[in-house]
Formats: sequence, structure tokens, C-alpha cells
Amino acid sequence: RVGWAGSVNRVGDLMLLQEVVRATAKEVDWVFMGYCPDALRPLIREFHPGVPVQDYPRALAELRLDIAVAPLVANAFNEAKSNLKLLEYGALGYPVVCSNLLPYQGTLSVIRVGNTPQQWTRAIRELAHDAPQRNALGSTLQQEVRQNWMIQSHLDAWLEAWTQKN
Repeated sequence: RVGWAGSVNRVGDLMLLQEVVRATAKEVDWVFMGYCPDALRPLIREFHPGVPVQDYPRALAELRLDIAVAPLVANAFNEAKSNLKLLEYGALGYPVVCSNLLPYQGTLSVIRVGNTPQQWTRAIRELAHDAPQRNALGSTLQQEVRQNWMIQSHLDAWLEAWTQKN
């Protein structure tokens, strides 16, 4: 189960994977949540419509993904984004394949690839056929998110930043 969660606003990012979905549709079950272009509908196993924001964490968890994908087109808007998508997937223990762009670079244990169909396809196939690697990557990412990215672990720093007098 290889999945993507996003809205119609992210169609450009998703279309990076159009050739990848076509190449792997008979090898993996593609699962989309939120949006799926008509051209990809026949190639995916499951489509789940978007949900209200308060239901999003539960709905994302219920996808039961083996691999999550986070494509980003290289443009100024995406370069200014955060790593939130990696944190969402990581909190659930999903191993992630993502674009190797600035927002996704850093210390999180994910598989970063160039935005070519060949690199994406190779990474997805390798993870799809290597359950121990998938499980280790997902567990490591989940541990990193829980140890370093949960606000409860940083409340003192946030309080100091917001109440500091200049």
C-alpha cells in the first residue's frame, strides 16, 4: 500500500508521480486521499475523499500505508514550505519517499529522491520488496518525530520565545 494524501492544490506535485504510478500500478496498491486526477483513477486501488481537518489524523492512520510519498515540484513556493507532511507520515510510522527539496532535507530518516520517474520508481520498488527496511525506516522516523518534533517536548522553549521581553 503506497499512498499520498493531499488536496487539489497539490495536483502539480502529485503529477510528478504520474509515470511512477503507471509503472508500478500492477506491483503495488496505490491509495490516494483527498484528491486524485481522473487520469490516475483507473490505476489506483483506493481513493478516499478529503475529510474535515479534525478528522484528518484518524483518516490518514486508517489508510494503513506501507509506504507514503511526498512529492514536491521544484519551485519557489514549495522551497518555502515546511516538512509538515513528513511529520504527519512519520507520526504514524509510515516510511517515506520524498522529493529531495529544501523543506524535506535535514535530519529526518526518509528516502529522498530526485524528481525523475526513474528515481521515484526505483525507491518505491526497493521499499515495496524489502519489508524489514520499510519497518525499520518507519519505526525510526516515528521515533524521531516523537522525540524531537512534538510540542510537548519543547513547551519551555516556546513559552520563553513568546514571553521574552526585548
